[in-house]
Amino acid sequence: MAANVKSPAVTAVATGGAQNLYATNELPVDMHPRMMDSYSSLTPLTKILTQMAEDPSTNYRVDWQEKKNIPTYLVQATTESSASTSLYVVDNGDTVVADTLVYNPRTDDMRLVSSNETDNTLTVVVSQGGTTSSAGQSGDIWHVLPPSLAENDESYRAKSVADENIYNLHQLVKLQYGITRIGDKMKTHFGGAGSKREELKSQKYREYREKKEKLAYFGGRATGGTAPATKRQAGGLTYYLRTGTLYKDFNGILTESGWRSWVGDYKDQNPDATNIWFFGAGNVIDIIDGWGLDKVRLTPESKTYGLDILTYRNRGMTVKLVALPLLDIGVTKGWGWLLDMERIRLKTLDRDMFYPEAKNIGESEIIYDTYRGVYTIMIANESRHAMCTGALL
Repeated sequence: MAANVKSPAVTAVATGGAQNLYATNELPVDMHPRMMDSYSSLTPLTKILTQMAEDPSTNYRVDWQEKKNIPTYLVQATTESSASTSLYVVDNGDTVVADTLVYNPRTDDMRLVSSNETDNTLTVVVSQGGTTSSAGQSGDIWHVLPPSLAENDESYRAKSVADENIYNLHQLVKLQYGITRIGDKMKTHFGGAGSKREELKSQKYREYREKKEKLAYFGGRATGGTAPATKRQAGGLTYYLRTGTLYKDFNGILTESGWRSWVGDYKDQNPDATNIWFFGAGNVIDIIDGWGLDKVRLTPESKTYGLDILTYRNRGMTVKLVALPLLDIGVTKGWGWLLDMERIRLKTLDRDMFYPEAKNIGESEIIYDTYRGVYTIMIANESRHAMCTGALL
């Protein structure tokens, strides 16, 4: 029977050292001290909006009226073989009244619209105002002048455009972490009982801030479910601006002339804009920075918001530049948004809160701590902002 007895297996060590004497994880591990900060440079858009333009809400839906103006230029839709009495424009042809003069600066061509229009085909009389009409091209700009009227004119040419109701939805955001009550009593290299829970709190806070920031970039407005189980999704910058008036795809190459042209187009459409910020991938900011440090400087806001904010002057307009590190991966390295900060708001139905002990002792042996907020953004109005993609070297 003695043959069945076995002695416990051990590892013999002649001389004990750090690599062969201690069991795995027996030695304390050096760790960087735990840190909690506001992540200003990681989530600058929501950070700045929180300080500059945050408003409380009273409803799950945020509405605003988008003011529309009758445009004073039209874009030609098709290329002519010769000057024609029908001028086809891309849109807004129905805003033109009878006897309106339209002028093409490329060809020094003036024509007179002979009727109150109802669609994008303008009936015109060519060679007006001492000009000789010639063939127009697709993309030509036609500036709309006042009507040419007779001395005894008593007619009415009334045209208006309706404002548009735009809205966004609040989105409920909750992120939790869990740890057993016994696990919470364990000591760690970070400290005594409860230190692991504190580590998880810091970890989850960073995740919450990043995901909230990304919702402002990429969120899409939608709703689903049946009350009270209604799900609402908040629209972000991309949802409202990627199909907008001033959207620009730089097709993989951002040049200084291309940047200045885009910002110039914005200035032309919004000559009264004064508080303009460009939020873009760090890669885009680096490209702009590389065009000349004499043009790019830090602004006083850098100290106010706790992150680097640069400025670039173009067409008499100062554009503040803010890097968005969360875009610096994949295709979004070439993305950015030009925002009129007077016309964008972070709207909160419930401000961000931390809720410890969501389930009390006796209800659960797992501690669930929660970060929670209900918020959306209001972008009024679309034509006061712009988006770009493909802004790469």
